[in-house]
Amino acid sequence: MPPSNPNKPSDVANFHAWFQSLKDGEDRVRAHAFLPPRAGQKSSEAEEDAWLSGLNMTPWEHQAEAWRQLDAGRSVVIATDTASGKSLIYQRKMLEALAQGFTSLAVFPTKALAEDQLRSLRELATRTGIDNPEQLIVRYDGDTPRAERQALRREARVVITNPDMLHRSLLPFHSYWAPFHTSLKWVVIDELHAYRGVFGTHVANVLRRLDRVAKLYGSEPQFIAASATVANPSELFEHLVGRTPAAVEANTAPRGAKEVLFWTPPARPGNPERRRSPVAEAARLAAALVQAQQKVLVFCNSRRAAELVLRYARPLLPEDKQDVLASYRSGYTASERRQIEADFRAGRLQAVASTSALELGVDIGDVDVVVQVGYPGSMMAFWQRAGRAGRSGSRSAVVWIPGDDPLDEHVLGHPEFLLDGSMERAVADPHNAIVHARHVRCAASEHPVEDHEAWLSPAIDLAAVEGLRALPTGAYGATERYPHRHVSLRGRGGTQVRIRLAGSAKPLGTMEAGRAVKELHPGAVYLHKGEPYLVVELDLGEGRAVLIPHIEDFYTQVRTETHIDLIDHEPRLVDAELGLIAGYVRVTHEVVGYVRKRYRTEVVLSEHALDLPNDSFITQATWWAVTPEQQTLALPPGVFASGMHALEHTMIGLLPLFVLCERDDVGGVSFPVHPERGEPLIVIYDGAEGGVGYAEAGAWQFGAWLREALRRLTECGCADGCPRCTLSPKCGNGNQYLDKEAARRLAAQLLTRAGGATGESHPRA
Repeated sequence: MPPSNPNKPSDVANFHAWFQSLKDGEDRVRAHAFLPPRAGQKSSEAEEDAWLSGLNMTPWEHQAEAWRQLDAGRSVVIATDTASGKSLIYQRKMLEALAQGFTSLAVFPTKALAEDQLRSLRELATRTGIDNPEQLIVRYDGDTPRAERQALRREARVVITNPDMLHRSLLPFHSYWAPFHTSLKWVVIDELHAYRGVFGTHVANVLRRLDRVAKLYGSEPQFIAASATVANPSELFEHLVGRTPAAVEANTAPRGAKEVLFWTPPARPGNPERRRSPVAEAARLAAALVQAQQKVLVFCNSRRAAELVLRYARPLLPEDKQDVLASYRSGYTASERRQIEADFRAGRLQAVASTSALELGVDIGDVDVVVQVGYPGSMMAFWQRAGRAGRSGSRSAVVWIPGDDPLDEHVLGHPEFLLDGSMERAVADPHNAIVHARHVRCAASEHPVEDHEAWLSPAIDLAAVEGLRALPTGAYGATERYPHRHVSLRGRGGTQVRIRLAGSAKPLGTMEAGRAVKELHPGAVYLHKGEPYLVVELDLGEGRAVLIPHIEDFYTQVRTETHIDLIDHEPRLVDAELGLIAGYVRVTHEVVGYVRKRYRTEVVLSEHALDLPNDSFITQATWWAVTPEQQTLALPPGVFASGMHALEHTMIGLLPLFVLCERDDVGGVSFPVHPERGEPLIVIYDGAEGGVGYAEAGAWQFGAWLREALRRLTECGCADGCPRCTLSPKCGNGNQYLDKEAARRLAAQLLTRAGGATGESHPRA
């Protein structure tokens, strides 16, 4: 039962009524859903389970089913809701193995989650009578002091790590871990759904290399994976691990009542076509909920947004309440993140504005309300974030605030898209040509590779892979001792830039060099814990950025230019009538300057030039010609180009309706005259080196994708284009040269050329 406090939404009939009672709240709720509570189903074998009885625990039926499958020798994937007891399933098996003299390896996508699970597993080990859990159960990652690593390798029986450390340390130096590998019983992969897209492609290759190394030492570990609910947990597991699992998907744990509200910010004064900033609206709701003594988690889709929620919310609270808010994101020091987690869990903090860093299963205690700023890119992520509220079984709420972009506007107009309970398929391609070849080189340095190995792509020719050399045995070794240094699982690698204040050696955090060029250039405003700083120096060679306190009321945004070279000599023709093609391109990003913008109003104050290193990579793309048929369109050249630019923005914004990707996963460029093709061309490309196939997957649903773009351009009520149809927060030239009406006419013409009915009939049908 919730505490009896008349100010708390959980003490009134429903959250819907409480939110409507707020100032200007009467007309803000566009959609409302009530998810009733659900009773749990206990296992019929509970009384026979001595291990759990000793802990005074009763298992749910899905937990018991997972244990039955594991005891039968199968690998298992558990894909059930948040707070359904997935962790206990693998924790039990690891502790049982430890007691029997076997070893276990647990892989988590983030250090925060690994630290949280380390604490939980040690506590459970102590309760089950295992001595010296601090010595036997260890975390091994980049934060582990080098002086301690040798002892850990010698003594540890349960190792908790992340994919990056597995790739960079445990596999290339596997001989140091020989006793551990020899007795390896379990490999745990938590948050399986996080391994999708390019990251998933890398992790799939790392896990297959792990299985390969284990076999060298004579062990055949079983795999246990835990995932949020996705449409294809078994398929994703198989793509990542290379084995067919038993799947446990029926959640038999209890659930408290939950309300879901779609909350629209009011129009800006004097500008009815533009809504108030969703970040500012989230700050307003967070402050109101703190005043009502609620525990609130605000999810944002960018670091800047998380910092701005904190910056905007604090002044809305009395002075004695302002220190109960915090922001949380990657880039903070490990000690800062641990302190925020502990303070939120203990109730010393009432509200935290976070990026996806807290989306995964870190224990932060019970949360009353989750506020989501903007669509997080997938239904899976939306419900994963929603599951952070009401973990104790009490009544909870999820409030979604749409951002100003085409995808959010589509979801706002079609709430059933989120509320009907369907989920997307998660995609990870272990045989991506570029990524797979790099991991083959790493594997060859760990142990010579033979061409009959099952984990290899059927299409790969080892003799043609750069960095391999043929051995007299017929196998292939690596020409370089440690090729792992050239493979970054979460991007293209590069120097880590240390961020510090002028005159201080204490770091504020770190940032990857590729991101630092855009966010830590000289003159940039950098937010840390809601406080602004001005960058006065960026030295990429030394990996250093120096900041000073900043008091003026503006932030900065870079201007970029993107160049596309079509390099694929054998592209795939998707649609001959449209000239729709998929293939490889070279993308070059050039940061040319930045603008200063006023907070809240986003008025441009000034523009400044920059001269910084270019960023170039090869990726997958789809492109098509847009020919102006004067008899039907009669668009002047300048208007035609602006229409192409606007249509490109709209289509990129809507691609996540059809492909499980996020807006930041793809980019695009429109060419009034492409320098190679000599004709108007729109190119949409995967934003990661090597690509994953997002753009090509969109091309195979081009008719439905184009129809949705035309609908958005037609239904949007603005006159000249707005963030809900044509404006993009990623536009390198600041959303200049856009023409909404021309884009609408071009989309209609293209749809006619495409026959009007190609592709899927419904997004993600």
